[in-house]
Amino acid sequence: MGAMHRHQSSRFFWGLLGVLALSCALPEFKKGDPDLSSAGTSGTSGNEGVSGSLAQSEQGGSNSGEAGGAGSEDGGALANAGTSQAGADSAGGSSSGGAAMGGSTQGGTGVGGSVETGGASMGGSTQGGSGVGGSTDTGGQSASGGDTAAGGTGGSVLPPTTDYTAPGPFDTTTDANVGPNGDCTVFRPDPLDENGFLYSPVVFGPGIGMQATQMEGFLLSIASHGFVIIGTGVLSGGPNDPNNLAAMRDALDWLLEQNDQSGIYQNKLDVTRAVSMGYSVGGTAAVELGGHEAVATTVSIHGHVATAALHGPLLQTSGTLDTVGRPMQQQTFDQSQVQTFFGTVTGADHGYIQNDNGGVERPAIIAWLRYWIYGDTGAASYFYGDDCVMCTDPWTDPQRKNWE
Repeated sequence: MGAMHRHQSSRFFWGLLGVLALSCALPEFKKGDPDLSSAGTSGTSGNEGVSGSLAQSEQGGSNSGEAGGAGSEDGGALANAGTSQAGADSAGGSSSGGAAMGGSTQGGTGVGGSVETGGASMGGSTQGGSGVGGSTDTGGQSASGGDTAAGGTGGSVLPPTTDYTAPGPFDTTTDANVGPNGDCTVFRPDPLDENGFLYSPVVFGPGIGMQATQMEGFLLSIASHGFVIIGTGVLSGGPNDPNNLAAMRDALDWLLEQNDQSGIYQNKLDVTRAVSMGYSVGGTAAVELGGHEAVATTVSIHGHVATAALHGPLLQTSGTLDTVGRPMQQQTFDQSQVQTFFGTVTGADHGYIQNDNGGVERPAIIAWLRYWIYGDTGAASYFYGDDCVMCTDPWTDPQRKNWE
């Protein structure tokens, strides 16, 4: 792309070569069957015991705490699972993604990049029809694989990064007392771009008895990379409680509706590329919500056993000291029918994600979302290849499902 800056008269020639080179460099992934389930078993036995100690370990935002009165043997192990070893954030990725991939008509100006950096001239269609490449400027259809090679990207484009531990390109703010019944909180870029960038909506379910604001630093870090996140109100039910799922569905539907209504979100959201994400019981409900028609990918952070007809890839995270959540996450992984990555942090207990703005899980989740939502191919280094970031210390036992 440097040659394009030095020789303006050769811009088309070098732009075309850039697209062809990108098509050779991108990894190929197998997309999951949209009609199958990433299910596990019901996981209802022992839920009361789990719930008792989950409430103890999550409400206070600490990793240890005392086992609740209703806690079972498993629950006690969770509540006293040891202390967190935050580890060091691992930088990863490359500068090959982001603006170089181009995007949509929305990405042509502003954050999406200029013609010189590939934003408009290499972009796909407005809503991702042809994936990376495929505009009249580059001469045809999906030069680098579209859906499979870059997560089906075709929406807006972020500037590239090589450091997923760093803040994203957007300033952020928090809006309290919004959403259904006014009990949700939104973590979002500020201001919302006026130049056509479309932000991916994210619904986030916190742990049992928690407020989403207890993970504000973690959520604002993600928001700075171009995501509008609505955190639900308190989820008081244990794993698989239908009220948890209902709260997350209602919050997501409310946010999606704002795109068509007068206000700050009007025409600012990519309603076809939503994310379902949550921690603990919220992570469980996130998987259950993953079959929502708007959801493009799902993230379950220290979640439990869940069932859903997912139609997008699934990221699961846990820790070696998460003695309750990790076995349950394993059941979900074992029966997953979509493209899935299960990463485990050495020494991390169930409450690890609440500390240090998410520790090493935060940049991994950001990389996953940037890849699948905004087509940042550099982010694939976190989970693709035998030497991926999530394959090396402090990560351990990486597992992939339906993956090439």
